[in-house]
Amino acid sequence: MENTDALAPYMNSRICGMRSRLLPRAEFENLLDLGDAGRVADALLSGPYQQEMAEALTRYHGADAVEDAVTRNLVATFNTLYGLTQGYLRELTQIFLLRWDLIAVKSLLRARRHNLDEATASMGLMPGPSMTVAVQKSFLAHDSMESLIGALASWKPSLCGVLEEALPAYQAANEVTPLEERLDREYFVTSVKTLRAAEDDDAKILRTALQMEIDRINMRTIFQLKDPSLGADALAERLLPHGLLHASTLQNMATARDAQHAAELLSGTAYKEMADRFFMFVQTMRYSPLERLFDSLIIRHLKRESRVHVMSIAVLMHYTWLKYNEVVNLRLIARGEASKLPRGRIREEVVYA
Repeated sequence: MENTDALAPYMNSRICGMRSRLLPRAEFENLLDLGDAGRVADALLSGPYQQEMAEALTRYHGADAVEDAVTRNLVATFNTLYGLTQGYLRELTQIFLLRWDLIAVKSLLRARRHNLDEATASMGLMPGPSMTVAVQKSFLAHDSMESLIGALASWKPSLCGVLEEALPAYQAANEVTPLEERLDREYFVTSVKTLRAAEDDDAKILRTALQMEIDRINMRTIFQLKDPSLGADALAERLLPHGLLHASTLQNMATARDAQHAAELLSGTAYKEMADRFFMFVQTMRYSPLERLFDSLIIRHLKRESRVHVMSIAVLMHYTWLKYNEVVNLRLIARGEASKLPRGRIREEVVYA
């Protein structure tokens, strides 16, 4: 296993330049003030999205053009970052970036489950390093879940092969949850177990970030499925192992009498902020603001890691999350303004990292 220090200065220099082109907070505020998705698209004709935005406007308009441009830019960023790495660092980067292919696959499964047409489905799709916009559109052509799963399993067996095993559970439940949970277990849990064998800082940093994602998934499962009709044992069986939260904490959350009391058990953990803002979920029954809060927690964690381990994969991971967050913000603003949502509702899910 070679040392990554020789590559790190060059990689850090490149990423520093890329980070300098991220949009400042004031720019997001300006875009929110525009109040129109078409004007957002026009504003993005200058700056880091200029090329993709100009191309997108030849095929789309408004929010559709913004989403096409920023997602294509994100895929290009993934490829650039992967190209900066070599050897062992590339192996770790591949594991890290696979997280976004996983998200892309999940969005395809949901679109197929709800029989969305290509135009509607495209609104909710996020790309991955391998799951580009063009590849996603080819998968949208499949007219059944069985056909889509077969194609996904052939496309990336290491990630999607388990979907064929979970297909009977999907057919019985007629919902994508069994498929998504199988994907999460295959990627997050398997990756964490694999990385535990390594003792270097890079592997530890990646492993911890993935363990945080396991905690995210488990918290979402508890908060959204906490219901008297679902027994505590049945709920506990759905939780993923090998996260950072102690097993006893998860067990107590699973057996708490309701989601509010489950959230209070987070007060003594690294996720205290999730507990403090749980009222957002109680008031609106929308979990997405808490998801975005968790994004900010991961970004802050990786920022600290990148400052402590300045010649590590943390630098690449932190920038990747910053870039992804920027793209999510732009999509939220464009789609929110196209839907004429109140500015406060849009800002609720915009994360300033």
